[in-house]
Formats: sequence, C-alpha cells, structure tokens
Amino acid sequence: MSNVGLSMQQSPSPGKQPKHPKKKKGRSGAAVFFSVLIIVVLVGAVAVGGLWAFSKFQAAQPAEDYPGPGSGEVVIEVTEGETLTDIGATLQKADVVASTQAFAEAAALNNDATSITPGTYVMLQQMKASDAVKRLLDPESSNSNTVTVVEGMRVKQVIALLSEASGIPAKEFEKVVESPSKLPLPSWAKGTGSARAEGFLFPATYQFDKSSTPEDMLNQMVAKFNEVADEMNFVDRSKKTGYTPYEVLNIASLIQAEAHQDDFNKVSRVIYNRLDPDTWGETYGYLGLDATLNYALDQFETNISESDLELNSPYNTRTEKHQGLPPTPINNPGVDAMEAALKPDKGTWLYYATVNLDTGETKFTDNYDEFLRFQQELRDWEAANPQ
Repeated sequence: MSNVGLSMQQSPSPGKQPKHPKKKKGRSGAAVFFSVLIIVVLVGAVAVGGLWAFSKFQAAQPAEDYPGPGSGEVVIEVTEGETLTDIGATLQKADVVASTQAFAEAAALNNDATSITPGTYVMLQQMKASDAVKRLLDPESSNSNTVTVVEGMRVKQVIALLSEASGIPAKEFEKVVESPSKLPLPSWAKGTGSARAEGFLFPATYQFDKSSTPEDMLNQMVAKFNEVADEMNFVDRSKKTGYTPYEVLNIASLIQAEAHQDDFNKVSRVIYNRLDPDTWGETYGYLGLDATLNYALDQFETNISESDLELNSPYNTRTEKHQGLPPTPINNPGVDAMEAALKPDKGTWLYYATVNLDTGETKFTDNYDEFLRFQQELRDWEAANPQ
C-alpha cells in the first residue's frame, strides 16, 4: 500500500504539466544591455580618439604654400566687409596663393593685416602667402587712385584734384569738360565751356583704376550725379518749386557756398524770397551774394572790395545790373544742399548774416535795419577775436 501511495504521489495529476524552475529574465536582459552599452562606448571612444588624432595630424601638417616670389600680374578686388579668410579665398581662386589656410596663417602673424582696405590690387600669381599679405598692405600695389571730392568744390578744383591723384595733366581733363558730348550730362544741363559741367561732378569718394582716362573719371562722377538725382526724384520735385531742374541745381550751389548745413533750408528760403516779386518788391531778383562774385573773381575770400563790386559779370549778383540767378551753378553741391533747394523752410526772411565765425551762428530777418545790426554784431565779434 505504501508503495502504491508513493507511486501515486510521484505521478503527475492528469492534465497538468510538470513544473520547471523559472528563469530570471530581468537580470539576464540588464546584463545584455550593459554589455552592448560598454561596446558602444568603447567604439565611440575609439572613433573620437581617431578623429582627434587625425585632426592633430592634419593640424601638424603645414598649409600648402608657394615658395614665391611669383610671376605674372593679376588684378584682384577686396570688397567692403570681407574677412581675411574671404580675401584668402579670392587670392586662392586667382592662384595668387596656394591655399586660403596659408594666407590666413600669414595674416594672423602680421599685426597690420587687419588694415587691408577695399579696392583693387595688382598681385603676382603663385606668391608666398606672407608676401601676398605684405603686398596688399603696400599702397604701390593698389590698382586704384582714391579721390574724395567734397561738397562745394568747383570744377576747376576737382580737375586739380584728379590731376594730382592720377598724374595726368589738368589740360587733359579740361578738354573733356569743354566737350559736352564726352560727358553723360542730363538733357536739361546748360552752360558753355567748362562751366557746363559745374554742378554735375557729384561730391563723393571715388576709386579710379590707374588705367582710367580723364574721360573715364569725369564720366563716373557725372554718372554718380545722375544716380543720386534719380534716387531723389530731383527733376519731378524741382518742377513743383516753380523752377526748372537746372535753376534748382543752381540754387543748391548757392546754398552750398553761402550757408552752414544747419542753415541750408533757411538760406534756401531767402534766395527764393529774393527771386519772388511778391516778397522782394520792385528789386526782386537782386540776390546780392558774395559767393557768386567770388566765383567770377576766381577766389574764395569773403572780403569784397569796392572795385570788385564794379565787375561786369553775369555772376556779379552784388549789383542790380545782373538780377536773377547766375548763368550756371557756381560749384558742385551735395545732396543736403540739393534737398534744401527742393524744400526750403517757410518764412519771410530776406537777409541773413553770420555773427560768429567760430560757431557759424547766423541770424535771419526780413528787416533791413535789423540786418545792419547783425552786421555790426559781426564787426564787434571780429574786433574781439582778431585772427
């Protein structure tokens, strides 16, 4: 019986599977995860180490550079806002240097490299990078002449400036301004001889190629005037003043010569008032400006002599014999004077006088007796401040 009972106890119950020990899945999965993670970390470390070693190897290699000195001229341009790396890329493309990196490294070793200015330069091909940096810093390698024409310069002054910068005789420039067909003057330009160009040589800073001819340079300046005039809508706005574009440009030149910038719009109003019979009465058109007489006398001094007042010239607006505007502008005005001629301040002023030559303080009035007091104020100032 006992054997039977033992046998029954060991036999599994019908329909049940024998029990097996459970596997510890959680522990085995974690082990696999950490094993993979370790492998990934090791592989990553090897990769990073390889890249680091490669970069160190690359850094240790000298940048490709030409031995120099180079040969064969090529003109390259450095534009405003370019970095030294940008310049290096331009030089590499033109085969001036072997690599941008070589130029950048050479520039980093030259404290003056950041002084490289925009412009065109005559370079050699296949130069040593350090020599290329030095050449860009050498004014003699510049392929352009920089000329700054300031507001109010006369044609004669502009020609002298261009002649000095280019080394070309002034008479070669004079031939151009005396031949209207050689300049892109607007259709409404007037005048004769060199005075025809007066007012149209726009004041700005120019960079002329050293190979530029007088005609090239003067054309560029007139083209600049046309560009600025278009941007200002100068022609259409001039018509709204009741005067022609040429007359408004003429007025702008008078403003430029007569006033400090802060007073441009007031002086503009005085000129318009003097040209207007409703404000100036029977003597309308009498401008009485020293600047026009000085232009006729080919001088810049403001001290007009009694004999000067007798000069028989259409530019002598100090005499009632020559009323109205002078025949042409008397200088090349800038954009501020042009704007003032287009939009004068509102007022009834007929006179103005500078009372302090140091500060440029100018007083305005429509009363002649008050104007005389302003003139006395200036004489008092001059007596207290002898030059």
